[in-house]
Amino acid sequence: MTNVLIVDDEKIEREGLKYLLSREEGERKVFEASNGKQALQIIRTEDIQLILTDIKMPHMDGLELSRRAKEENPALQIVIFSGYSDFSFAQEAIRYGVTEYILKPVNPDDFHKVIQKTEKEIDRRKKKESQEIKGKNFLQQYFLQNYLYSGKTETLEKAKDMIDLDKWNGWHCGILIESDVAFFDTAEENLENEIQKELRRVCFYLNLNARQSLLLFQDVYCDYQLVANHLYNYMKRKYRDSFYLAVSRKFEGCECLPEILEQLEQQMEEKFYHPEKHVFSNEDDVLKLSVGEVQDSQIMQMISEDITRKDTEQLRRHFECLKEKYHDNTQYSAMYIKFVFSNVIQELFQENQFSGERRLEQEVERLYKCKNIMEILAVTEDNIKEYEAFLERSMSTSRNEVATVKNYIYQHYEEDLNLEMLAEKVYLSSGYLSFIFKKETGMNLNRYIRVFRMEKAKELLCSTNMKVAQISERVGFANVSYFCRSFREYYGSSPESYRKGTGEDEQTS
Repeated sequence: MTNVLIVDDEKIEREGLKYLLSREEGERKVFEASNGKQALQIIRTEDIQLILTDIKMPHMDGLELSRRAKEENPALQIVIFSGYSDFSFAQEAIRYGVTEYILKPVNPDDFHKVIQKTEKEIDRRKKKESQEIKGKNFLQQYFLQNYLYSGKTETLEKAKDMIDLDKWNGWHCGILIESDVAFFDTAEENLENEIQKELRRVCFYLNLNARQSLLLFQDVYCDYQLVANHLYNYMKRKYRDSFYLAVSRKFEGCECLPEILEQLEQQMEEKFYHPEKHVFSNEDDVLKLSVGEVQDSQIMQMISEDITRKDTEQLRRHFECLKEKYHDNTQYSAMYIKFVFSNVIQELFQENQFSGERRLEQEVERLYKCKNIMEILAVTEDNIKEYEAFLERSMSTSRNEVATVKNYIYQHYEEDLNLEMLAEKVYLSSGYLSFIFKKETGMNLNRYIRVFRMEKAKELLCSTNMKVAQISERVGFANVSYFCRSFREYYGSSPESYRKGTGEDEQTS
């Protein structure tokens, strides 16, 4: 579809040009103006690609219109019609960037040739612009994915020479989407546009692997918990698969993006302990309250979950919350404070192997003999330290289980691998395997599988003559188009370019 603007003060002349256009192949939307001033108003409100204008008009002639129109949009194609065969008009028109100069009365054959030529140039420019947009999006995705996982300032330094990092600094919230199946492997390519249309807001879409994608938003004043709930309901209604969403805290500046992704992945771990929930927020009601307003039962629930997950970092955080609440608080009785902290110790002893190493009754009795809050805190902290030491000793077993999972991935990477199936192989819960795998390898299981598949794909490209489609299937991708997109985002070049050894050129072109 080409948007054409016909400018002539004579209606009969405009009708004649419209008739000639109707005889040409292709689709066009035609706008009309009776003088240059009207034409400029249309150019500013409509996406005009081609102007057909008379040279002699009241208020503003065709040459002045051409000059000002080109200032508005240098890519405009302009054809001037005139009954004056003065060569000086043609010279002036060319100086203003006019594409063609046609004498009146218009010869239909000449008109046909000019329209074909100008629309061919319009199509060429459109394709070039589309390629440039795709290239910019690819560079955004390539550098962003690298920075999210590496956190290296060198990546930012390299990126700023090729892309506009102001866009990255404009993001203020992230939503991580995760599926129980390899949904993004076979998802429609216009999924990004569908999401933006449904949410009625612009966001940056980044696919992380076959099961995870990240959305980054610019709005500061927005309830993203509400946005995530809306998106979850839409995804569930349309695709019927199981989805989980994690909402980040509000943030400023692109430097903190790796930390934001880390937090989102940690929040996503909650799905193993709250199977009834599908949207997880970093700003839950408990965290919005001041320390004094938080109920002890809420903190104890979080501590219980920390121990179940063997997440000592969060355990310390929630213990500090209790510690801050009671350290200088005199409104509670000493007996009640002992009761609260004895519950922390009892939660620690829910771990059977740990309880076998230490006796619960002795530790609780020791706590109740304390004379002040400092002693109570010291006894509780002693037990937390012992629990941390116990987990450190037990990590050797966990390392064996992680090694078993890694070996299974090495042997079966072409199959549909998922956390639940791998957890069954080592007789662990999905949540615990996810936790120890990331602790041991530094990356979550989905990303580990993707990285390994990318390495195998690179190896096959360099050492065999297999077709790209065959390699895609060989390394566990059901969709060759998704494989090519993932490979390009990971290595910075397409599989074909990488095989030919031109990958680096593609990154920097």
